[in-house]
Amino acid sequence: MLTSKKVALAAVSVLLILLVSGCGDPQEPAANQINQLVLSGQEIDQSLKTLTSHEQEDMKLYKSILDKGKNKNSDLEALLDQAADHIHERRTLLKQAEEAMEQTNEKTVALRSSLKELSFEKEETLAQAEKVLNQYGARARALENFVASYQLSLSADEQLYDLMRESAEPNLVKIKRAIRVRNSEYAKLAEFRKQFNLQTKAFNGANAKLVQMDQAS
Repeated sequence: MLTSKKVALAAVSVLLILLVSGCGDPQEPAANQINQLVLSGQEIDQSLKTLTSHEQEDMKLYKSILDKGKNKNSDLEALLDQAADHIHERRTLLKQAEEAMEQTNEKTVALRSSLKELSFEKEETLAQAEKVLNQYGARARALENFVASYQLSLSADEQLYDLMRESAEPNLVKIKRAIRVRNSEYAKLAEFRKQFNLQTKAFNGANAKLVQMDQAS
C-alpha cells in the first residue's frame, strides 16, 4: 500500500513566521517554504490513496471474472462492464496525481530560486533544504515511472477483458497469454511502487531533519 499520504505530516508543525530582510522585504524560513510546497501537493497523496482503494476492489473483481470465466455458459458482460468503468476511474486518478506533481515540480523550480535569496538562514540549513528538494525531485521521478507502469498494467487489463468479450467461444490460448502478460505487468508495477515508497520515505526523513534544524535555530 502506498505510504505517500504520510508525506506532509512531518512538516505541518512548522511555525509560520515572516522574517524581514535588510531591505524590508518579507522572507520566510526555508522549512516553511518547503512545507507550503508539501501542502500544495496533498492532492497527489489523496489521488494515490483513492487509487489504492480502487485497486483492492478491482483485484476482487479480476478474480471473480476469472472464476466465472471458467464456466463456458457464464455471462461476463456485467462484470466486464464494471471492470471497464473501474479502469477508467483509475486512469483518471493517475492523471490527477500526475498533473498535481507537475504543478509542484514547477513550484520547486521557483522555490530553489527563492531559497538562494534568503539572507538569514545558516548554510547548513540551506544545504539541508536543497537536499529536501532533491529528494522531492527523486520522488517525482519515481511517481512518473509508477504512473507509466500503471498505465501499462491497465492496458493489459483491457486487452484481457476485450478477448473475453470477443465471442461465445473465446480463444483460450490468447486469453491465457493475456493473463500472463497482465500478471507480469502488475509484478513490474509492484517494483515501481516499492521505489516510490522508498523515495517518499527518504523525502520524509530529509524534511523532518530540516524541520528539527529550523525549530532548534
